[in-house]
Formats: sequence, structure tokens, C-alpha cells
Amino acid sequence: MRVNFILNPPKNIKDRIYNGLKAFNLQHFPEADIQSLACIAEDDEGHFLGGLTGEIFTNTLFVEFLWLDETNRSAGTGRKLMETIEQEAKNHGVTHLYLDTYTFQAPGFYAKLGFEEVGRYTGFPTAGIDKIFLQKKID
Repeated sequence: MRVNFILNPPKNIKDRIYNGLKAFNLQHFPEADIQSLACIAEDDEGHFLGGLTGEIFTNTLFVEFLWLDETNRSAGTGRKLMETIEQEAKNHGVTHLYLDTYTFQAPGFYAKLGFEEVGRYTGFPTAGIDKIFLQKKID
């Protein structure tokens, strides 16, 4: 047996590992499709202001990315996006929302929306920054 350490591995190596893990994991999950989603904000002229992406799997929704252009931060746009996704999630049978954020991003924003911290990597991805894992039960 050989073990090789590879910096910046080619995509096919990463895909083989990911697909092998995914096949193993799916044996332990209920049979259900993963639904990809996006929720976007536009101004009255149709200019893109930002949005979020995520995935619904059975009764859970994971928010992958949320981004707003600088002029729309602290303007209520993020709250509106999250309120919209929560309502739509309920309509799809979702009972729990999950996401992660960094200490320099918006942990206080998510706390105001009712998210609770359930875990944290300290000093990740570098000293002085933490990655925070959050969840929220919705009714």
C-alpha cells in the first residue's frame, strides 16, 4: 500500500472521494430527493441585490450561501430573504434550518432571527476567526 499526500489534487480525485462518501452516506438516509433552491432580491428596476442558496432534504433546509451587495446590508433585505425562505420551507415540510457563518460575518444577525449556536471551530480557517454552526427549529 502507498499513501500519497497531494496538494491541489485534480478534480477527478476529489470527485472519487466525494462520490464514494456520498454513496456510503445515502445508505443511512431516507430515500428522498435533495432539492436545490435560491431566494433572490432585486430592486424595482430588476437589479440584483443579493440572495441565498440552499438545499432541502426531507425535513431540513441548509442555507449554503447568503450574500447581499454592500448597499443592502443592514437595510432589512437579509431579514426579508430569511423570512421568505422560512415560510417557503414550512410549505415544503421543513422543520429545521441549518447554516454556518464566520465570526466576521453575521452571527448576531442570525441570533436575532432565532438561530442557536450548536458548535464552533475556533481559529478556523485562520487565527482570530471562528466558524460557527447554527440551527433553528421552525413551527
